[in-house]
Amino acid sequence: MSMEIIGAIVLLTVFRLAWILKRPVHKDITFYILPGLSNLRKILRYDPDFSYVPYGLIWYVINVPIVRAVRYSGRLWITVLALIDIVFLWYANEFLGLAIFLAYILIGTFQLLRAPWNASINWLIILTPVSWIFLLLAPIAKFPVGLPVQVWRYTERAVGHQHNYIYFGLLGTLWLIVFNHLYFLPAMENVIVVGLGIAWGFIFGYTYLERRAKRQKSTTKPST
Repeated sequence: MSMEIIGAIVLLTVFRLAWILKRPVHKDITFYILPGLSNLRKILRYDPDFSYVPYGLIWYVINVPIVRAVRYSGRLWITVLALIDIVFLWYANEFLGLAIFLAYILIGTFQLLRAPWNASINWLIILTPVSWIFLLLAPIAKFPVGLPVQVWRYTERAVGHQHNYIYFGLLGTLWLIVFNHLYFLPAMENVIVVGLGIAWGFIFGYTYLERRAKRQKSTTKPST
């Protein structure tokens, strides 16, 4: 690994940690993620009065030990995720190449800061050079495989909730570019990564303008 890559990972991690330590913890972590991770037995038994985090049993196996180690602190949980992700940034550069490394910097950082519950799904995708099985484990971990079948209805609601389609889409994008790199058209990798990057630029631009328009509309008072 070159000094430039090491420096980039260090600077990126410093930025991530500064953001995590300064910004308020996402309310979904406080009200949904942490209660779900602290009540695994209730989740496995299915309690209709419990608000479920519709992820697979693999996701819980990865995240429960981390949350317990930090005593169910949302901020510390995200901090540990950021530190663990250093290893996966290195791995992406070493075994998936520069294009995917750069894509992972962008996708992984956005997910870590806005939807950190998806970080461990990213890790499974990045580990695909070890075995193709990780490409299967990633969606299995993302969806509530291994949980009571009733939990699937929470997934249906989650997909359409607010801007969750962006989080799902970014996971799908990372999955596709890793799959392409290893098994499909690696010679077209740069074109595909740049093309998807441009597409996401338009999506984020549209989302920003949409939110801005709604905010302006909500603050506009009718004239009298």
